[in-house]
Amino acid sequence: MSGRKHRGCENMENLCPITRKRSASKNSASAVGALVSATKSSRNEHPSSPSALTFEALEEMGIGMLDSEESSSSALSAIALAVSASATSDDNSNETTPYVSVPRLAHQLHHPQRLSLGSSADTTQESIAVEDAPSLTRQSAEKLLILSQSKRSALGCEGGSNSNSPNKRLRNPLAAVSCNNQSEAAAMLNFQPSTSRLALVRQAKKHSSTQITRLMPTDNFFVYRTPAMSAHISSGINYFERLSDEILLDIFKWLPKKTLLRMGTVCRRFNRCSRDETLWTRLDLGLRTIRPGALEQIVRRGVMVIRLAQASVQEPAFVPSSAGFSARLQYLDLSMASISRSSLHTLLSQCRQLKKISLENIDLDDSICTEIAKNKALEAVNLTMASGLTANSVRLMMQSLTNLSSLNISWTDLSADAVTALVTHISPNVIRLNIAGCRRVLFDSHVASLQKRCPQLLELDLSDCNSLTPAAITAIMKFRMLEYLSVSRCYLIPATRFIELKGMPSLTYLDIFGMLSDAAMEVLEKQMPKMGINKFIHSSVSRPTVGTRRTSIWGLRTRD
Repeated sequence: MSGRKHRGCENMENLCPITRKRSASKNSASAVGALVSATKSSRNEHPSSPSALTFEALEEMGIGMLDSEESSSSALSAIALAVSASATSDDNSNETTPYVSVPRLAHQLHHPQRLSLGSSADTTQESIAVEDAPSLTRQSAEKLLILSQSKRSALGCEGGSNSNSPNKRLRNPLAAVSCNNQSEAAAMLNFQPSTSRLALVRQAKKHSSTQITRLMPTDNFFVYRTPAMSAHISSGINYFERLSDEILLDIFKWLPKKTLLRMGTVCRRFNRCSRDETLWTRLDLGLRTIRPGALEQIVRRGVMVIRLAQASVQEPAFVPSSAGFSARLQYLDLSMASISRSSLHTLLSQCRQLKKISLENIDLDDSICTEIAKNKALEAVNLTMASGLTANSVRLMMQSLTNLSSLNISWTDLSADAVTALVTHISPNVIRLNIAGCRRVLFDSHVASLQKRCPQLLELDLSDCNSLTPAAITAIMKFRMLEYLSVSRCYLIPATRFIELKGMPSLTYLDIFGMLSDAAMEVLEKQMPKMGINKFIHSSVSRPTVGTRRTSIWGLRTRD
């Protein structure tokens, strides 16, 4: 039963090291004596293998050696375990633990005590073992070192093989320390943790040394300069001062707007040149947030083409105490922008050179419409889905904007009086008109008045004007130059009246979405083979951007 228990303990120790209780009652000389006796017997039995029985003695004490290249790094560690094994032995077992006294072993190897092994009748065997323990330890270490070197040379060709090779066995878990600096037998032992912890420590040290090396300045770095360059630098002359403003402006025009703003902080001359009007002709601030007071600074720099579609203008956009100025804006896109009525009124009050403007989905009032009407050169106005339009404001704009050629006033919830003012006072120069969405307020008489007022119309959109009747088709057919017509969802007009439109030689496109079935549409297409039917879903009248073009408004680039 005791033998079975003893074998079970050996198997457990081969699997993992277990901490055992230390006993001070055991004499350390007994373990060393056993090692000496085993060494002597090994010399008598196997003279050709000086270290064979040394391995057996170590295995008897519970210390397994390592194979392949790991044996060379842990051989001396095994000797260290053998010397101090008695200090950590168990009371009930002959097995030893991997805990060793490293400083004691290092001291013994650093200061060896060489004693002769002569036989004497007055000296016992135990005393001889204690006196010769350092010498035997050193001799065993030298022999094990020679053996490990021979094994390393024999296994040198296997150094690059895969770690999963069958020639390599798993390392003994009892080997808790490894020894470095094995180039010389008398070198000081350097004990470091083994297994994966050592690899992590080395990797951390390598990483830290690499970072320090990168931060350290190097003496090999130099800047090569020709003699002419060195003379310019050492002369202390500012060659930018010798350049004219025209040359500086020619350089600055290639810079992005953000870089141009930073250039204004270099010096006073750069600040003055960076504010030149020729550098700020176009600007794209769509989908941006304009900080308080920034819009005034932008307008003061002489921007002519600006895109502020879906931008958010924070209050106050203009400083109340600032002096008046005259803006050079000609093309202004504020479609779907978030701006207050007061800021919009202040902005438009400084603009008198506008040619095209888009105020889609913007809140308006009579004062803003008055400022718009003061721009006599306006050619295109987009007021789609704008709110706040009244009959007086519509009348004022139609009377003042005599050069207007394109107007989109669809879905603005106009009243019947506003529609009447529109068709009565609209400029005869208008060739593109969109008044869609005038439900129950636009009638056949308005279409007849419009035909008399603007006989040169090229595009006319009357979609969703559900009060129109077949009499409107008679008035529409009087347009001699009409190329595009949209009467989608005008349900009071019968389908048979659309066939009459083929008598208009100039009409090229006809949109009648939601009016005919598929079968009726095929019949109509056969009746009018040269006309494009339902080709355009959305209207492009006076809109600044059409399709996927988002970097230009009305065909003009907004980005440099």
